[in-house]
Amino acid sequence: MSNYEPLVSIVMSNYNGELLIKQTIESVLTQTYQNWEFIIFEDCSTDKSREIIRSFKDPRIKPFFADTHEHMVYGFNYGITHSTGELIARIDSDDTWEPAKLQKQVDFFRDHPDYGACFTLVNFVDENGKILTEKDTERVLWWDIRNKTQAEWLRYFYFYGCGVSHPTAMFPRKVVEKVGLYNLVYVQVQDYELWIRIVKQYPIHILQEKLTNYRWFTTGANASAPSEKGIRRSNFEFSQIFCSFFDDIPDNLFVEAFGADFTHKGTTDPDELIVERMLLKFKPVFCGSAPQLGGAQMFLRLLQDEKMRIVLRDKYKLTQMAFYEISAKPILFEETVTKTSSSPQPVVTPIKKRRSGFLSWLRRRFI
Repeated sequence: MSNYEPLVSIVMSNYNGELLIKQTIESVLTQTYQNWEFIIFEDCSTDKSREIIRSFKDPRIKPFFADTHEHMVYGFNYGITHSTGELIARIDSDDTWEPAKLQKQVDFFRDHPDYGACFTLVNFVDENGKILTEKDTERVLWWDIRNKTQAEWLRYFYFYGCGVSHPTAMFPRKVVEKVGLYNLVYVQVQDYELWIRIVKQYPIHILQEKLTNYRWFTTGANASAPSEKGIRRSNFEFSQIFCSFFDDIPDNLFVEAFGADFTHKGTTDPDELIVERMLLKFKPVFCGSAPQLGGAQMFLRLLQDEKMRIVLRDKYKLTQMAFYEISAKPILFEETVTKTSSSPQPVVTPIKKRRSGFLSWLRRRFI
């Protein structure tokens, strides 16, 4: 295993990234680990990105120049399906890596072949390359997170959101062959949805070193900058993701991850675990009431099953009367969330409170 040198396929999608893409490519070229291929999906940019990409002559750089603008998720999947490496690494066209980044992640998978993904901590840097500190912005604490067990990550993703940084990720090809590629329909939270699918099947790990430089524009020019359209799309995407969040989680992992949140603490009865999955969708999470749509749909299905209707009534004191009350509420998006989310400049809350609701998540991801 000491000679473990798998091919790493680096995947990047670029659209109008002329200002920083040269730095990104150079940070790949200067990696201490050199057995890689670099698949660049150039997404029909209107700036000088194509000329910059063509200026690099390294044969390991394999660009594809799209004729139409397809968006980054399409580009991610194109890169993965047209790559050949045993390991896949993601980078964005405004971020950079420290020289040892790939080597340390390859070393991790050499020693932990059963893991589903490996991430790193990040430096937040501005458009001029200055490393930002907590004094500059609380955003530097976004992904300053310690490692967790597989069960702990499941619970964290559900209640607190995405705690890992996308351009730090490396994952084995065999993992996406099992869980699937990025879901093309998700724009705002496509990475979060993929990590959920992975952590249902595998443990994940964060290298506790800042090996990725994550670009944060003080001018507000990030691709993920907030907009009313983006906020509404996020609402919809979260509602869909939470509909199936608990699907395909083995009962033992589900109990380990969420047992402390059960209504009937200590239960392992299969029918009761189905009800517990439903009830969890009515608990508050980082993005407000997004899970409740899935909860209401699940409640509806259970009420139409005679066996489960008895479990609901006898074990949980829940009948169709409770469902009537739920179905009369604004389940898809809370009215207060929809109204408040359109505010262009919400006030940043103290760091300890920022995971308490939907606006807190918006501040962390978009603002």
